[in-house]
Amino acid sequence: MEKREIIRGELPASRAKKKKLENPIQQAKKQVPKFDEQNEESLIRQLFEEKEQKQQETIDEDLPYYEEDRNYHKKRLGEWDVPLDEEIKYFDPELSYELTGYRPLTMEQGLDFDPEPFIVPAKTFLKNGSYTEYPPGTKPFRDYWEEQKKRCIEGYTVGTYTITGDHYFFLNFYHMQLANTGVNSKTTGRSEGFSSFVAKQYEFFHYVKICELLGYDVCVLKCRGVNYCSLY
Repeated sequence: MEKREIIRGELPASRAKKKKLENPIQQAKKQVPKFDEQNEESLIRQLFEEKEQKQQETIDEDLPYYEEDRNYHKKRLGEWDVPLDEEIKYFDPELSYELTGYRPLTMEQGLDFDPEPFIVPAKTFLKNGSYTEYPPGTKPFRDYWEEQKKRCIEGYTVGTYTITGDHYFFLNFYHMQLANTGVNSKTTGRSEGFSSFVAKQYEFFHYVKICELLGYDVCVLKCRGVNYCSLY
């Protein structure tokens, strides 16, 4: 009787065939949609479009502020285009800034500027092999280096023009690699020496100093092969 019921009816749970469990990895693969090259290109295109949209939104957010303030500073008839009592919103190399004593050096402005007084220590070193002829330990020797230290920290002013302390140090006490150029060069390649006075470096050091005094970050765009490592 028991055998008939077993044949006609369902097998007991203890004897029923157990369902094979799938591997979790196989289950996850089934849930992932099929991916072909066309879908891949579509996804890449979508990601790029979303990135461009976010970048454009960022530009659009910044644009009104730039358009509103880019003409904030203007040329003045007074001594300084941007005096101390005026908020500095950007650095314009065509304007003068009282905060650091910056004055433009362009094809039209700063034509009376002479770089020679700012590079006397470097010229002296190249000529004599030392910065000063005073013996170490003497008062003139100490006074000389105290003055050089002051200029490297506070900057140096000659007439109406000022260079920052970092720029003064860079011109007179920093040895950098220089390319040997010209038909009279005895050797090729590079040698060590002092940097020449460059108007754009003069602008750069003042820009950095203004940012430093105001607590701002510094942003510079440059091409390849431009040795900015020597500046900072």
